[in-house]
Amino acid sequence: MEFKKIQLNGFKSFAEKTNFLIEDGLTGIVGPNGCGKSNIVESLRWAMGETSAKSMRGSGMEDVIFNGTSNKASKNIAEVSIVVDNASHEGPLQYKDMDQIEVRRKIEKDKGSKFYINDKEVRARDAQMFFADLSTGAHSPSMISQGRIGALVTAKPTDRRAILEEAANISGLHVRRHEAELRLNAAEANLKRADELRRQQEKQLANLQKQAEEATKYKLISEEIKKIEAGLYYLKLLDIDNEIRIENEINNEAEGEVNNFNQQISQFENSIKTETDKISPLREKNIENLSRIQRLNLELQSLDEENVRTQGEIENFKKSLKTIEEDIDREKGIVIDANSNEKRLKEEKGELIEIDSKYFETEKLSNEVLEKAKKQLNEEQKAVDEIIEIFANGNINISIDPIKDVINTIEKIKELINSNEANQALTLLDRTKMELNNFLSNLANDESKSKLTDINEKNDNIKLFQEKYADSFSKNQSIKKESIKRNERIKAIETEVESWKNLLSNSQKMVTELTERKNKLLLQLNERDQQPKAQAEKKGQATEGLRISENEKIENEKIIEETDKKINSLRLELNEVQERSIQIRERKASSGATIEGLKKRKDDLLERIGSELNLEEDSILENSNLNGVEELPNSVAQEDALDEKKREREKLGSVNLRADEETNKYEIEIKKMEQDRQDLVSAIIKLKESINELNQKGRERLLEAFEKVNRKFNEVYTKLFNGGSAKLELVDSDDPLEAGLEMMVSPPGKRLQSITLLSGGEQALTALSLIFAVFLTNPSPICVLDEVDAPLDDANVTRFCSLLEDLTKITNTKFIIVTHHALTMSKMNRLYGVTMPEKGISQLVAVDLQKAESMVA
Repeated sequence: MEFKKIQLNGFKSFAEKTNFLIEDGLTGIVGPNGCGKSNIVESLRWAMGETSAKSMRGSGMEDVIFNGTSNKASKNIAEVSIVVDNASHEGPLQYKDMDQIEVRRKIEKDKGSKFYINDKEVRARDAQMFFADLSTGAHSPSMISQGRIGALVTAKPTDRRAILEEAANISGLHVRRHEAELRLNAAEANLKRADELRRQQEKQLANLQKQAEEATKYKLISEEIKKIEAGLYYLKLLDIDNEIRIENEINNEAEGEVNNFNQQISQFENSIKTETDKISPLREKNIENLSRIQRLNLELQSLDEENVRTQGEIENFKKSLKTIEEDIDREKGIVIDANSNEKRLKEEKGELIEIDSKYFETEKLSNEVLEKAKKQLNEEQKAVDEIIEIFANGNINISIDPIKDVINTIEKIKELINSNEANQALTLLDRTKMELNNFLSNLANDESKSKLTDINEKNDNIKLFQEKYADSFSKNQSIKKESIKRNERIKAIETEVESWKNLLSNSQKMVTELTERKNKLLLQLNERDQQPKAQAEKKGQATEGLRISENEKIENEKIIEETDKKINSLRLELNEVQERSIQIRERKASSGATIEGLKKRKDDLLERIGSELNLEEDSILENSNLNGVEELPNSVAQEDALDEKKREREKLGSVNLRADEETNKYEIEIKKMEQDRQDLVSAIIKLKESINELNQKGRERLLEAFEKVNRKFNEVYTKLFNGGSAKLELVDSDDPLEAGLEMMVSPPGKRLQSITLLSGGEQALTALSLIFAVFLTNPSPICVLDEVDAPLDDANVTRFCSLLEDLTKITNTKFIIVTHHALTMSKMNRLYGVTMPEKGISQLVAVDLQKAESMVA
């Protein structure tokens, strides 16, 4: 059988479906660290049935599912399949007829993993046994992962024996032997439990046989009790039949008396009906009279109430008329006040308009005087400004700082004048005059003094004009304020006049409305004054009708009273007859109920007999102890006999009535258990024979493989080391199947010693020598070497590669080598490069070196 292909999908860093072809010769896997080379090797071991998540470099088995990257989402499923070619039909027996076998393992998050062989779901052990029969597997020596070389060197001799078992092709033997031993242990435990159970069943059977004897005696007494009970029931049925006969006689006698009383009752009822029919029309007539009397009384009451209501309405109309007349007088008074006030306000408005026209000329003259004063004041200020400007230009040789202060003060005065603040302006002018006088007293220059004197004079003039302007301004403002007050009063008068006009209009409308209301009330009052007369006529008619109806009612009641006395007398006699009839009926009903009760008792008793004794009424006597007895005993004697038999049965105590059935059941089960025990003993003998046979064959094949591997080990070792010697030894046990495997080697120029004393490179070559010796003895279909050349130098790598080439020529093993070494790469028939074009996602790039060499040649 040949491995053809590995397909990965979602396994670790291989996010997408990836095919890895396994071809003849040497196939190399190369790539930088961390790119996912070892993931291919782990996928192979995982599909072969690896169960340890730690061996997969994870904390849980779900860690083998692609976990996603920053640009690609994670997956929920990982799947690896191995395709094996079986064209030679040399595979395991159940797959021998298939040309191609596909083993697939699939894991899904939160659901665990499943194994399939040719798309049929199988157990994990089935997949593991499939590869074990091919001399490979997840833990096979042919799967050399990173660190496995060192582990083989440091392994215990017993653990190292596994590689020898691989060579002997008995890897599956241990599994089968272990399964046989488990079945043997289970069969022996079952045999032990079966023997214990059989002893318990036999003990129980003896106890049941004793109980069966007591049950037989119990059943005989119970049969006698059943016959006595049947006799007792028969006596009770006779008593019930006798009672039913007596009650039937009583019932028939009562029936005749009931018929006689029914005739008397019918006669009395006919007489009562005749008298009742006579007075029925009178009762109906009286009902009509009562209704008429009630209606007339209500009518009279209604007329009285209507009269009272009419008088009240008349009084209310009179009060309303009085109120309306008062309102009309009040509104007329408001009309008079409105006319007089309107006239007064119009006269006042005319006077104010006349005064305002007279004051118009006065206001106009005041404005002219104010403008003239303001003009004079501005001219004087302008003259002062010109003199000050002369000082400012420096034409006069004096210190101008005081002048600048004066200029600033004059500017403030101008602002105050423009703002009509005369008092503050006069104060500043006085202060300015004092400053100028002080300044003049200090001047020596006549021209400067003259100019300043002019300024002082102008300042005096400004003060005078200012006072004159202030007086004119005050008078002007007073005239304007008075004019404003007159205009405001005129507007107020117009508003009041309009208000009085509205009040006049409303009052006039109100007088009209009140007059209309007064006229309507007068009409209604006249109508109400006519109503009392009509009401008195209606009241008289109603009173006469009431008198006639009451007289007719009294006469009818006398006739009805006499007839009722006669009817009551007849009813008393009827009641007496009915009471006597009821007594007879009750006696008849009681007798009927007694008969029904007795029949029910009989039916219940028969049902009880049927359920307890399983007997019909006709067969009770035949199945009782009274059958053939001429003089029947009474029920008391029969009950005493029944109690005596029951006491006899109770003395037996509790009895297992199913003891006979259970005894038969236990006897059958004991026979079956004996047969099962014989089957178990036969199975144990066969299992022991099978285990011994497996052990014998295993020892023979292991010893045979040991000799071959030992010889090949020495040959391969000598080739790899260019000399020296090596041998294998079985240690720690005389049984080859339990013994350990020790490697004793002697490198060129050194003594024979244990492998653990060699250098790292020597240990690696020695371990490789053992692995290749196994291949030469029992070639595996596939061998995986994961960076086993890492500890070797170039010379040893060259010898290692030469040995691989020799192995490909003399065996059919396909080698997959993961390496970083350039020499190893150069010896490969083809290379698979593992890259990561996107971080976290691995891809394969294949190169066939043989084809490349042929193309170059």
